[in-house]
This record gives sequence, structure tokens and C-alpha cells, in this order.
Amino acid sequence: MPISTQRVLDYLNIEWPSYAPTIQAAVPEKRDEFLKAQGYVRLADLIAHIVGWWEEAHTILSVVAQGGEVERKKYDFDQFNAASVARFQDRSEQETLAYFEEVRQKLLALLVAHPNLAETNKLARIWLYNVVIHHAAEHAFAASRFLTLDWLNNDWAEYLEDFASLPEERKQKFLERQGFTRFRDVVAHIIAWFDESYTAANGYAIDPNYQHPNLDVDAYNAEVVARFGALKEEDVWAAFETSRQRLVGLVNNLSDEALRNPDVQSWIVTDVIGHYFDH
Repeated sequence: MPISTQRVLDYLNIEWPSYAPTIQAAVPEKRDEFLKAQGYVRLADLIAHIVGWWEEAHTILSVVAQGGEVERKKYDFDQFNAASVARFQDRSEQETLAYFEEVRQKLLALLVAHPNLAETNKLARIWLYNVVIHHAAEHAFAASRFLTLDWLNNDWAEYLEDFASLPEERKQKFLERQGFTRFRDVVAHIIAWFDESYTAANGYAIDPNYQHPNLDVDAYNAEVVARFGALKEEDVWAAFETSRQRLVGLVNNLSDEALRNPDVQSWIVTDVIGHYFDH
């Protein structure tokens, strides 16, 4: 979980201001499909959910910044989310977005006033990561250059180390949930889809008529695990890093127009950003 106050500020200053406008600018069918997948009827409901957690974070961070003792709570997430959405039911989308901007500015002001908050307090670090950084990727509608590169250069860059640092019991539970017996097989699976994303995004960026081959996903996943199973473990880790760096280079070099290509977006949102939450 790489986190610094500057990284949080970058999300608040770069990623979040364009979030709602990007969704608003989309064709209605795509916007409605996204909101349905997120579990919301209106864009205002999704924004209310985000704002609810930002407000909670601001309250807690304000106490931390003043050196106070934070009251420990056990959250019922479904109940908290429902209450956040209900509070804004009578507000228009414009009013909800105006309040979203107000709370964003409050978070910015707090972090500017306390520039080392994430570095010096574990609780602040956890809240800032979850409600500002993690939330942006979890609810990603589009793969902006900033979001994609940040995720590749931070969370994916730490992925192998994060797993290695887990206690053995948590490692085993993770692998059971993933349906693999070895972590190297999970990594092989990720590498393969990173490489498919690279090939597809590069193909669509170069040729508007490009068609990526259809894959039998289950068969492909099995083939990948078998193929990487012949490698030494350190070679699997090296292949992961090579694949990650190739994607960083691609995203850095794509033109704005190419990055906006719907097919390029689909691959990056699904297999670079979304895949992190799958694994």
C-alpha cells in the first residue's frame, strides 16, 4: 500500500476533478451500464457514496491532525453506504456535485495544512488510501493516464512484495480464494493478461481496424499457468516486472486520442485497474 500525502494530493487535484464530468460526457447507454454495475441508479447516488466516506475521513483526519484520540467504530458498510445515498435523494445531480467539490476542497485544505499526515500516522494513512486512492480505482469509469500510471507504478509495483509480507495463514487463504495452489500461478495469470492488454491496446492505437483474437478464457488461463510452470520462480517474478514496465511505457507513449479509444479503454480498465481488485 504505497502511500504519501503527495500521492493523495495528486489524486485530489488530478484524478477526482475529472471523475464526474467524464461520466456525464459518456453516451447514456455506457453511463447507465456503468452505474448499474456499480450498484447505483443515478450518478448522484455514486457521488453521494464517495462523499459520505470523504466526510467520515475528514472528521477522523481532523482529530488525528490535532493530536486527539479517534473514537474507534465498527462500520456496517451496507448501512453506511445506504445512509449516505439517502441523505442526497432530494438533491439534484448539480447540487450533489457542488457538495462533492466542497468536500474535496476541505480535504485538500486539511492535507496542505498538515503535509506529513500520511507519513506520520498509520490511521491517517489507511483512511487516505482507502477513500481517496483505492476508491478512485475501485469506481473507475475510465482509465486516465494518471490513474493507470499511478496504479502500475505503485500498487502493481508492490504486488509481489505485498504478498511476500503476509503471514502464512493469510497467504493460504488468499490462494484458496483465488483458486490457485501457488502464488506464482496467480502471477503468471496476471502477466498473461498484462501482455494481452499491451498487445490489444497497442494494436487498436496503431490501427483503427485492428481486431484482437477471441480467447477461450478458461483454456487460455490453464495454458498460461502450464507455460509459466516450466520457469524458475525468479524468472516468473522477472517476467511480471518486464510486463509491468512494458505497460508503463505504452501508457506513457499513447496519444490522448489513442488512450480515449473505447477498445483501449476497455482493456486497460479491465485488465490493469480492475484486475488488481480481482487478485
